[in-house]
Amino acid sequence: MISNPNAFYDGGLAVETYDLFAAQNGKLAGDVDFYLEMARSQGGPVLELGTGTGRVLAPLAEAGFEVTGVDISQAMLDVAGRRLAAAGLRARLLCTSMQAFETDARFDLALIPARAFQHLVDPADQRACLTRVRDHLNPGGVLVLDLFDPRLETCVGEPDRLPDREVVNPATGGRYRKVCLGRFADPFAQVTGERMRIEALDGHGGVTASQETSWALRWSTRQETAYLLELSGFAIEAQYSDFAKAPPVYGGEQLWVARRA
Repeated sequence: MISNPNAFYDGGLAVETYDLFAAQNGKLAGDVDFYLEMARSQGGPVLELGTGTGRVLAPLAEAGFEVTGVDISQAMLDVAGRRLAAAGLRARLLCTSMQAFETDARFDLALIPARAFQHLVDPADQRACLTRVRDHLNPGGVLVLDLFDPRLETCVGEPDRLPDREVVNPATGGRYRKVCLGRFADPFAQVTGERMRIEALDGHGGVTASQETSWALRWSTRQETAYLLELSGFAIEAQYSDFAKAPPVYGGEQLWVARRA
């Protein structure tokens, strides 16, 4: 078991390259457009939990929405702040946990994108987070929650290592490689995780800098997620398996739209 499920976000090369590697995740294709559509339909203000580098928050701010972003990682929020400043945008950024955040603001829409909710590996923290969200939504406010739907054959034993991945920063030409050092799955705790090394490469493929880090996520079946939302005071309005609004399928995304009950 990885002791710190959020170690990946502490800083260094992992944070520096986060957006580059996230762009390779096909399961998230179209998510920003989906959240923009939800914001235009539901209205603002908008709360984003696990806002990270501002990948979703900045487009919302650019579209004219009042946005508050919450993240436990100051290193990630520093990137988000620079992104906003470079684009001449403004948003409120809070460095705190999603299960204990507090603000006087109230929101019409809350977003937890990109599986960020699953870094809460204790079910009590998950419940606390959803309670906080509900308390900060205006009557009729909506929560959008994105999780991965677990394939059960990957939730037992020691999952296969992932192949190495490389990316190039188009702004600088810098090359980076992510090397999977090992993965684990704990079916009792419903937690899976990965240890990895992020490497900066020179023009010949030599390693100029590296960082070893890890992450862990708690997986939930669709039925468990539905119960958790209902117990936390939400009425489920829709669920999809991708950001094109395909119906739920095993192993797709768990994309939930739930209204404050």
